[in-house]
Amino acid sequence: MNANPQQFSRKELADFYEKLILLWENGDLLNQSFNIRIGKSFRRLKDQYSFELHAHATLGEAKVAFDNIDLTVSVESKNTIHLHNAKNNILKSYFYHIRNVAGHADIQKIKFKNVNWYVFEHMYSNQIKLFGMFKTADFWKVHGELVNLRKIK
Repeated sequence: MNANPQQFSRKELADFYEKLILLWENGDLLNQSFNIRIGKSFRRLKDQYSFELHAHATLGEAKVAFDNIDLTVSVESKNTIHLHNAKNNILKSYFYHIRNVAGHADIQKIKFKNVNWYVFEHMYSNQIKLFGMFKTADFWKVHGELVNLRKIK
């Protein structure tokens, strides 16, 4: 049995654990306040990395979006993540779901035209929670910037 079927590097595995799982589990993000609706930082980040973050209010809306997206990496692929807004706060929901993606190994690395992509597809109890795709280099930069958008209480 291969415990690393995606052939992630040791650094990637360590980053998944430290930057996605532990940051949430230790409460470093759970107890923080986030508001992406105000301020220019989030808009600047979205423009800089050309990414879309879609938060769906219900699991039904997330399923409809999932049924209408092609997660096959192609020339038209773009950095995008869809998630269920389970925490009633887009960034807290993102951190919660991305932690689960890493914890349940619901992530693939796909190389397309010399660019590595992460493709996410996290389901729990037959309900889609988070899905999308991101260039690997952009993902870590964006994730780090999203962590820095918190307002320390």
